[in-house]
Amino acid sequence: MTARRGSARVRVLIVGLFLSWTTGNALAQQRVRFANSSGQTIEAVYLAPPTSADTPVPAVIMLHGCAGLFTKSGKIRSRERAWIDILQQQGWALLLPDSFGSRGHGSLCKVKDRPVTPEKDRPLDALAALAWLAMQPGIDPARIALLGWSNGAMTGLHTVREGGAATPSAGMRDFKTAVLFYPGCIALKKSHPEYRPRIPVLIQHGELDDWTLAAPCRQLVETVNEDPAAPEMSIDIYPGSYHNFDHPNSKLKTITTRHSGYKTGERQVHTGTNPDAREKAIRRTLEWLLRQFS
Repeated sequence: MTARRGSARVRVLIVGLFLSWTTGNALAQQRVRFANSSGQTIEAVYLAPPTSADTPVPAVIMLHGCAGLFTKSGKIRSRERAWIDILQQQGWALLLPDSFGSRGHGSLCKVKDRPVTPEKDRPLDALAALAWLAMQPGIDPARIALLGWSNGAMTGLHTVREGGAATPSAGMRDFKTAVLFYPGCIALKKSHPEYRPRIPVLIQHGELDDWTLAAPCRQLVETVNEDPAAPEMSIDIYPGSYHNFDHPNSKLKTITTRHSGYKTGERQVHTGTNPDAREKAIRRTLEWLLRQFS
């Protein structure tokens, strides 16, 4: 789809490139900066494609959840680190924008009135990340995907909305596809009842998720699929799975989350790994991306 309504012209500014470092078996990671269309400087972690690549390679932009990209000790969070390892095995480049830290915030999961939102702020970050990444050596700009979790998945849904503020400007390539883990779809369905993505979208959700419910996302997908001209949109709902089911090793626990959209301002929710669902979701995600990139 090539809709241009509500296009935002991205002004990409490369402010700096910092010292590289390595962790485990990962390729060299670099800290980079670029500006979104509102002028906000966004810091990100970039993992360049393998130097042995003979042709331009696909890339994935990874959007963190409400906990932010980094732990308090400055390490990339375990879920994102695990997915970095998975995706690097495919030979793809990766870019992880830090939407919260770039604005001076850490985890926002327990912040009722959140200063950075997946509806307004983060889609501009994702679009700026796309523009920056498309200019990097060794990257195939026609094969850049979005991968997001929870708050980052909601960001993804808004980013790829047809006619949305994060629509690429004329002459700029769009994302190839998006894979979004357990987004919240209730508010999106209310604010955009005629929602339609510009690109193919795969949603991965947990049947027992009581933080971001799966049913509204299933209804969203069903509504989109009623339009035969809409891009492919699919959802997999994994039995026995709560929020964060794809985490590499998180025991099931109950946590308190706060948000102004909740009736009481806070909720008790469950989160934790489901090994079987995680394995299936990894396989499904890779199959989807490989098909979209082919």
